[in-house]
Formats: sequence, C-alpha cells, structure tokens
Amino acid sequence: MKNPSYRSVLLSSTTSELGGALFTACNSIVIYELTGSASALGSIWLMYYFPSFFMQLFIGPYVDRWSRKKIMIHCQIIRMLLAIVLLMSLILDAYTIALIYIIQIIVGLIMPIFTPANQAILPTILNNEDLTRANASLDSIRQVMVITGPLLSGLFVDYFAIEWVLLLITIAFAVSAGLLVIIQENYQQNKVRKKWITEFQEGLHYFFAQRIIVLLGVFLGFVQFGVGVTIVTTIPFITTILEQPYSAYGIFMAGFPLGYLIGAFIKQRLENPDGLGILFTSLMIGGCTYLSLGFTPWYSLGVVTEIIAGIVIAIFNIHYVTLIQILIPNHVMGKVTSVRLLIMRTMMPLGILFATLTTTFISIRVLYIIIGCVICVSATLGYVFLRNRNFEYKG
Repeated sequence: MKNPSYRSVLLSSTTSELGGALFTACNSIVIYELTGSASALGSIWLMYYFPSFFMQLFIGPYVDRWSRKKIMIHCQIIRMLLAIVLLMSLILDAYTIALIYIIQIIVGLIMPIFTPANQAILPTILNNEDLTRANASLDSIRQVMVITGPLLSGLFVDYFAIEWVLLLITIAFAVSAGLLVIIQENYQQNKVRKKWITEFQEGLHYFFAQRIIVLLGVFLGFVQFGVGVTIVTTIPFITTILEQPYSAYGIFMAGFPLGYLIGAFIKQRLENPDGLGILFTSLMIGGCTYLSLGFTPWYSLGVVTEIIAGIVIAIFNIHYVTLIQILIPNHVMGKVTSVRLLIMRTMMPLGILFATLTTTFISIRVLYIIIGCVICVSATLGYVFLRNRNFEYKG
C-alpha cells in the first residue's frame, strides 16, 4: 500500500467493480421486470458474451503492444458514457430491450480489452514477491464493492428509482478513470510489430507450455459454465422458487463476493500449502455448493452456500492468477491472459445458452445438480491425473 501506483490500481478497481456490479444487477432486474422470463435474461447476456468471445480471440496481442494504463482509462470512459446513455433514456422514457442489447454488445467488446490489461499491469508496478498479497488485497477490496452493488440495486429497485442507480454507476466509472491517471507504469513500447497470428500463436505457446495452467484453465471453464447458468436462473430461483423479494436477491448475490472477501483474507495467511491439493479441493467444494442449491428449501441456507462458494473460488483464483504472473514473462502476459480468458468466455456463454434453452423443460434445481456433479467429477479426475504423473506444485 506504500506504492502509489498500486494504490491507484486498487482504488480504481473498487470503484470500477462497484459500477460494474450495479450495472449487472440493474439490467438483470429491469429485464426480468419487463418480461418475467428467464429466457429473456439469457438472451441479454448472450448479447454480452458472444461479442466478448470474439474480441477476446483477437485482442491479446494488441494488449501487449499498448500502454495498459491508457487501455484501462479509455475503457472506463466508454463505460461511463454508456451509463449516461441509459440514464438519459430512462429520463426520456426511451428505455427498451433493444437499447439494452446494444449496450450489452458494446460492454462485451470492452471488457476483453480491460481485463487482460488490468491483470498485466500489476507485474509492471510490483515485485514478484508482492504479487500474491497484492492480488489477494485487490480481490478483497473489489469484492466489498461487488457485495455493495447487488444490495444497492435490490434496495433501490424496491424502494427508490432506478435512475439513482445509473447516476451512481456513471460517477463510479468516472472516478475509476481519474484514479488510473496517477499510475506510474513501467511500460516499454515494443517497436517490433509481428503479424496477429504470429503473436496469437506465441500466447498459445506460452500458455500450453505450462501443463498446470492449461488444466486449471479447463477446470475453471467448468465453473464458468455453471456461472453462466446462474446468470439466467438466479432471479427466478430467488423470487419464484424461494419466494423472496428483489432485496433478498440483492442479499443473495452479495453472498458470493462476501465469501470471496473472506477467502482472499484466508489466502493471504496460508503458508505455502500443497498448491495442487488446495486448488482441486477448492474446485470440489465449489461443485458441492451447486449440489446444495439444488436441494435447499431455505433461503438462508442458500445465502450461506453462496458465501462458501465465494471462499473456495477466491482461494482458487488467487492461486491461479499468481501462478500465471510468476511463470509467464510479462512481455507476453496480455496474450497469455487473453488465452485463459478466452476459455472462460467460451464456457460462460455456453452455460447461458444451455440454461436459456433448457429452463422451459428442466427445473432450475435439476440444472444446479447437473452442474455440481460435472464440477465435482472433473475436479476429482484432474487431481488424480496430475498425482499419477507425479506433478508437484508448491505455493
């Protein structure tokens, strides 16, 4: 925290995550209010993830060519302008599903640029020995804002006007962009320009050269598939199956980031455990949380389940991201991060599409049970596979 550039990244990320969480919850609630359909929720998020997937496919090499700081500032300014457009459309009574589609497509094109730059900038302002604590602290503060987003959205929709939410979103993105200006980035422009396919293949080479990174990316993909399903099903699960109001939806959505905050705190204090064991144990417990949601009759147990899921996924993610930052050279960090995110952005829309197509004839509880079984089985097989090959990973 004595590093001013890191402080700027941390504070910028917190305001950005608050704006993003509010944006997500706000759009989901409004669409469900307009349509009452889980399938409509799914279509909105497909509008986000399909362009996101194709952008992620092509953008990696260019993230390493440009200043990560400037990339992040421009992305935040665009998100701020989108929030202003939505706010004005509400004031003018022109808030339509078509407009949300357009907004989601634009945001879907922006985030594959912003996220790799955000992750790749840390090694340029910190030493390797500080990365684990920095990632944990960064995730902790972010999750506080992610907790706040759904809570505020649910309360504002139940008791106030949604225009206030959009105004807060606009301010959050503006503050985030301003804070990024302070960063002193150790950026050296690469004057050598290679063909896109050459640089993309370089990212693939570095990614697939590390077996542990590849396998963990695949297993994380299964988790992202489950997240895609929950994007479509959470609102109807809370309001219809568990018969709770939108404010309860906000509390439920806050459970995962609250758990993530706790998990990041725990991870900071773990003293070099068996990395392989803790990674796959986290995945296994994460799968069990889906099984719990498939059976629980109580809203309170559902919230506790989400908290547990947040704890174990935080431990997994911080382990995984730090591992990549240590093993991969920084000059290809953007390309490698993009390959990892490409896997995630492939699986999440598949989960959204799966839920969109199946919620009409498969119950939400059954969907959760299916996801839980897939994650638990894949985690078990992955651990056995690496152990049988005497793969060792400490850290």
